[in-house]
Amino acid sequence: MSYSQPLFHGGMYGKANAVVCNGWQTAANATARYGEAMVWANQQVIKGQIVTQGLCEVVSATLISGASNRWNYTIKLWTPAGVAGTGITLSTTDSRFSYTNCRNIREEHNTATEVDGMNISVAPAATVGPVGSKYVGSAWTTTDLAAKVLVYVVYDSFGKAYPFFDRPNPIRCT
Repeated sequence: MSYSQPLFHGGMYGKANAVVCNGWQTAANATARYGEAMVWANQQVIKGQIVTQGLCEVVSATLISGASNRWNYTIKLWTPAGVAGTGITLSTTDSRFSYTNCRNIREEHNTATEVDGMNISVAPAATVGPVGSKYVGSAWTTTDLAAKVLVYVVYDSFGKAYPFFDRPNPIRCT
């Protein structure tokens, strides 16, 4: 059995002329021949420094000593109640994403007066809480936080795992 690829001398209706149709054929051949290598090369280009990622629940937050409007978060892996229609059973005991030192990358440049690029000291002044917190009475909650985040894990300059997420903090005008 032999195979010969078509060579287009005419086009199809519309804008697909012979050059376009032959280009499609050439692209299909390249994909068939070099597809795995192209996928690998693309992964190397976009790989960056992300080691792993997971969907997590923010459990609690502790204000970082000596820093304003920045917290260390305790997170744990979050699994939805069920993935409808897939038959997938997820493990609720997976501890890979149990961290007590997770950071909100958006808070890295927060100060006492600047939060996420906004001056919170000008009228009306504002207070900021940790991600997932609620303002109760006269303070922000730091336990039983209600937030789900996509956590990324990279290595810091010392080779240790650095888990982080990117999420805006709740703000309350005072």
